[in-house]
Amino acid sequence: MSQQPSGWYDDPSNADMLRYWDGVSWTNHTAPKKSPTLSQSTIGLPQQGTPGQAPADRTGAATPTTPMQQGTGWPSASQAPQQQTPQGYYQQAPANAQWMHNIKTTADGVPLASWGKRVAAWLIDGVLLGIVGGAVAWAATPALQQTMSRLFDAASRGDQAAATQLQSELIGPSVQFGIVLWLVVTAYCLVFWTTTGQTLGKMALGISVRRAAEPGPLPLGTALLRRVVPLAGQFLSLLTLIDYLWPLWDDKRQALHDKVASTQVVEGKQPRKQP
Repeated sequence: MSQQPSGWYDDPSNADMLRYWDGVSWTNHTAPKKSPTLSQSTIGLPQQGTPGQAPADRTGAATPTTPMQQGTGWPSASQAPQQQTPQGYYQQAPANAQWMHNIKTTADGVPLASWGKRVAAWLIDGVLLGIVGGAVAWAATPALQQTMSRLFDAASRGDQAAATQLQSELIGPSVQFGIVLWLVVTAYCLVFWTTTGQTLGKMALGISVRRAAEPGPLPLGTALLRRVVPLAGQFLSLLTLIDYLWPLWDDKRQALHDKVASTQVVEGKQPRKQP
């Protein structure tokens, strides 16, 4: 069978899309068969103009003049679309050339999830983990429960000295709570990423995570690496919390950033420098 010439064909992975075949392999250029901005699809209509002459689209690729091919699967890079009896020609680059540039894909042509869907999935996961993970972490840190209970009692009695002391005692249990919560979140992510590539939030939005180079659930090492950045952010948040709580037990009432800069916060205004 001879090699199929370059042109626009049915996308083997999506029946509603077209994908450009460069004569050797499938490219990343895709476009809807029908643009929402067009009142009528041009698919299947005869080409206008001089027979055998195809205008170029805005991307520089030749306008498709080859028959559509219904694919049943994703071919390898060296496998061309099979030839078949012509069923008509395209009048112009389908759905206008700019559509190809608006659709971001992976290297193998899979459309990327939008930022909005990623945020929505993150919010869903955040609510679920906030409830379930928070309950697990709270149950796993009885010291935090006891200290918080004593702190509320001191506050209700108006015992400021006891309340201040108990606030300083919250540091250790709070750190334990944060560690347990992080472990719960990490376990949740690792289980879903390495089995389906979808957390519950991603399932709800119809998106998934995969390696950039290949499809499929994440290997364990990749999934762990993906948790490094959130972990770093949580450590920074914890450091910020400790920094602002430090004056509670420091004799000079300095936060950590005060100690680094050799500063102290005092009552009242500061005198202006004399010119």
